[in-house]
Formats: sequence, C-alpha cells, structure tokens
Amino acid sequence: MGIDGTPFVPDDTTVFYFVRHGETEHNRQGIVQGGGIDSVLNDAGRAQAQALAQRLGPVGIDTLYASTLQRAKQTAKLLAPPHEPLSRTYLRDLNEMNWGVFEGKPPSAERDASMEDVKSAWRDGAYDRAIEGGESIRDVQARAQRAIRHIAAREEGRTALVVTHGRYLRVLLATLLDGYGLEHMQELGHSNTCVNRVVCTGDRFRADLLNCTAHLSSAGDAAQA
Repeated sequence: MGIDGTPFVPDDTTVFYFVRHGETEHNRQGIVQGGGIDSVLNDAGRAQAQALAQRLGPVGIDTLYASTLQRAKQTAKLLAPPHEPLSRTYLRDLNEMNWGVFEGKPPSAERDASMEDVKSAWRDGAYDRAIEGGESIRDVQARAQRAIRHIAAREEGRTALVVTHGRYLRVLLATLLDGYGLEHMQELGHSNTCVNRVVCTGDRFRADLLNCTAHLSSAGDAAQA
C-alpha cells in the first residue's frame, strides 16, 4: 500500500501528487496574490512544507514539477531532498491564475464585493469572463490542460510531484475528474500544502486523495516551537 493506505498501481499508470504551496504572509493576511505577486513562504509555510516532505518521504517520487513563482519553488525545494536525485522542471503553465486588478489588495468591502461579482458570474457558467487586467477561468483551464498533457507525455508510468496554487488546483482538478466540471470547482478545497493524489490510466483520471492535510498538525507544533 502507498501513502494513507492508497493502493499501488500498475506500471503503465501515471500517478500525480498535486500539492499547493505553503503559506505566505499574503495568505495569512488575506491579500490576493495570483500570478503577478511573487511572494515567499513565511515560517508557517516552511514548517508545513517540511512536514509534508516527511509525509511524502516513503513515496517513490520520480520527478518534480512546479510553477515558476517563488512560493511554489520554495515549497518544491523543501519537498525534494528525500527523493534525490530528482529532476526539477518549472513551468509557467503551472502558475497561479492572474487575478488582475485584485492582486495585492487586502480584504475590504469594495474588493470583496468586486470579487464576489466575478465569482457569481463563474457560478452562472460565464467562464470566459476575464478579470480586468487578468485571466478568465477558460484561460487557466487551457494552461492547466497544456501542462498536464506535457507532464503526462514525459512521465508515463512514473510518479510526478506537482507543486502549484489554490485557484489553479480548483480549475485543474475540476477539469480532470469525472463528476466535477468547472461548475463544481468551488467544492474542491485547497489548503496550503494539501495533497491531491490523482491516478491516470490512459486518458482517465481518478482521485485517491483530495485536499488532504493529515501532516499539518505536526507543522503547527513546529511553527510554534
């Protein structure tokens, strides 16, 4: 059996561990980051990543992919050591959604109302609606599909660790998994350093784990030490 009791899979099956980056100060303060704010991990985020590294230590990771943003690259760097030697590839197509005019803005009644207006349009199926100065859900979906096609073609039959971002994960997983679709993307949680284990056989994807944060109790203890 593998991590958390999940079964081993045949050699012709590709396993993805899709992981969100660790916490940043922007996360803690509720400031929108997106693809244009290149923030770094805070102490809690580093502790979360170290706890996840310990959790994933027994897993046979063959290769590592991450977005080009610092918070993802720093998380990936902390996850890599138990699996060395390990190839690393950084892809812009794994970067977070560009939130345009919302990026860098802290919580406020005006910001939250504007963001809710956009999210309401998405709930109504207007996935082509782009944020002013940013991307639409369809834009992110196209990038995500391109990234996964690229990784799956290169890593067939192997296990890939992919470090990316919250809204990106919602779009990606809703696109890949049967029973979701973009209309259900809000149902997919994305806690910092969450684990999503997705198995690909042929062109079908299924999830063994979604938004799993079983490692974070130890991270909380470490951050307070």
